[in-house]
Amino acid sequence: MANARDLIASLAVLSTAGAVLLVAAPAAAQTVATPRGAFISAEGQRVFGESSFVAGLVPTTAFDLVEKKLDEGQGWGGALTLGYGWGNGWSGAVRYRRLTADDHGGPVEPGIIAFAPQIPISPGGIPFGVLSAQTKVDSEASMLDVEIGRELQIAGARLELFGGLTYTSIKRTASLMSDACGCLPFALVMAHDFQGVGPKIGLRGVVPLMDRVSLVGGGSVAALMGTSAFKSRLDDPLFPPYQFKAEDDRIVAALEGEAGLAFAIGPAHLTIGYRANAIFGALDTDQRVSPLMSSIGFPQVGDSHADVIEHGPFARFTLPLAGVMETNSRN
Repeated sequence: MANARDLIASLAVLSTAGAVLLVAAPAAAQTVATPRGAFISAEGQRVFGESSFVAGLVPTTAFDLVEKKLDEGQGWGGALTLGYGWGNGWSGAVRYRRLTADDHGGPVEPGIIAFAPQIPISPGGIPFGVLSAQTKVDSEASMLDVEIGRELQIAGARLELFGGLTYTSIKRTASLMSDACGCLPFALVMAHDFQGVGPKIGLRGVVPLMDRVSLVGGGSVAALMGTSAFKSRLDDPLFPPYQFKAEDDRIVAALEGEAGLAFAIGPAHLTIGYRANAIFGALDTDQRVSPLMSSIGFPQVGDSHADVIEHGPFARFTLPLAGVMETNSRN
């Protein structure tokens, strides 16, 4: 997770440095054009998940337990943007982004001890051992942005400042499954859900490199006010389907950063680069250890607040739908 945080920080530095370098970029060197009028942008992204969370405890010896950590694995994502640019430097856009990832692994040997919601006499659940467990993680994140931007000219160069409202929904399901005993299969399922909305601000910039090629970058920060929920259940044909639920209101920070190269292709342009999304403290991790179990010495499993960090290379194509082209900083 530390590497992913370093990546986000690096992207933020890149985008900020690009904005500073705009001051020295002559107007004649601007090469990337975007619409003044209606435009559409479509993007595809490879997704790598970095949200390390604890799924349970693995016994290494009779007296020692180590944490078994999982993450989202890998997947794909994309975004679609519809926007409009006015001739006075103002622009508006609506963007929908979706990121998905999954990871199927195992078996975990010699087994894993998880915290399962099984009997009502122990509120929250009891420790539950799973032999030769297979692990499965599925996650999806959706972001809807409504933005208004203002383009500024600085010494012949351009920088776009933007702000707006963003909505984020994150769902992650982790499962420990086993049929190694030769009996009916069962699974411990842990589901995490966050939904939040809040203000967002950021900047975009462009540094011309050569004819029709530019270095582009951008970053944003948002404050999301929403609800985080955690549920776990034991799907075992030999036991009733007891379920544990926990939910609370939460305010979390969300960061985005990207950097890449933009290539002008007639009235459109293609951007290839790398981007990262991070939402800090949005999910409730793993399991809940009941006060009863804690009082008799069962260790806490995981952290109550977990980050969601996803990153990867992307390609984006922007095409004007109407109007004329004007060189600016949108990437």
